[in-house]
Amino acid sequence: MALSVYREINHNNVKLMSGHAYKFRYSAYENDPAPTIFFINAIRGTHPNTGHQWRLIQGINVNYVPRRDRKRFVDLWRRELELHNMRPHFTWDKIQSKYPNLKNHIRRYMLKPAYYIRDLEHIPPGQYDDMVVKSWFKDFSDATRKTLGSKLKRFFTGERRR
Repeated sequence: MALSVYREINHNNVKLMSGHAYKFRYSAYENDPAPTIFFINAIRGTHPNTGHQWRLIQGINVNYVPRRDRKRFVDLWRRELELHNMRPHFTWDKIQSKYPNLKNHIRRYMLKPAYYIRDLEHIPPGQYDDMVVKSWFKDFSDATRKTLGSKLKRFFTGERRR
């Protein structure tokens, strides 16, 4: 099966829809064990050139958006949902062109094994403001900036990661 991108999927009896917010516990985390994301899409299948299996979801993790920008981001996102009757179609290219500053906040989460994502829950648009307030104590935007800085440093110095 070739790679396929899905705007809607069912995972653990919860329907994930493009543009909508979800929270869950993620056992394969690097920084954030309890992400709150705006779901973009899911990718499934086998890469035709490498044979690599892809079973993941992509989303904008609110905890990586700097605190000072979260409220404004959520308001913009809510307007985008309303503009498209709660059924927006987001792609990597669309997000990069319309919201270029968000590319550092996009994270991928593996769907398999199924226990990686636990306690998956949909957050209704009316609760987005509460979601921002509840995520206030978590701020991984510094981690994003440091990771990006170290990648750039390695790139310019020619240093390889060990």
